[in-house]
Amino acid sequence: MALSIDFRVRKASPVDASAIARVYVSSWRSTYRGLLPDTILRAMSEVRETLFWWTALCSQRNQAVTLVVEDQDSQVIGFISAGPERAGGSPRRAEVYTLYLLDAFQRRGFGARLMSAAADRLQGLGFASLMVWVLAGNPARAFYERLGAQKVATRTIRMGGRAVQEIAFAWPDLAFARAAAARDSHQ
Repeated sequence: MALSIDFRVRKASPVDASAIARVYVSSWRSTYRGLLPDTILRAMSEVRETLFWWTALCSQRNQAVTLVVEDQDSQVIGFISAGPERAGGSPRRAEVYTLYLLDAFQRRGFGARLMSAAADRLQGLGFASLMVWVLAGNPARAFYERLGAQKVATRTIRMGGRAVQEIAFAWPDLAFARAAAARDSHQ
């Protein structure tokens, strides 16, 4: 679905910290219900997440690209954060750390628009490929697969005392990921 001109993607700033935290907590609670222990989801705090995002967005050492998408009322409805791969496997591989949208705005092209804009900026920073870790039961898997990502690894992590499987999806060519996301955001 094509985006209305009333929605825009822009670089996040520290003043967006509380809006990002609201989207983050809301998305985690709806997306991961049944996948993660309820104790983790109930313990999430917008105040704590606001502090995290404020600190990250103020840090001059932060290498992440963080973008938000706003609705026609300039309210943040989603965001993406990506940067150097955390595992350090390749200095030219970027990683999507987070990509979340409020439920009412999912499956409407906003995620693809965020991916396309982030991929464009990452490519401009010299990154050549892109990857993302996703919980195995996360329905967003289909989104990444639709954008041409390939499953490249799995791992088991512990969250709230429970073993949880994650899947890594990758785009060996960042330009391909950017083009696929741009196409998807206009369908």
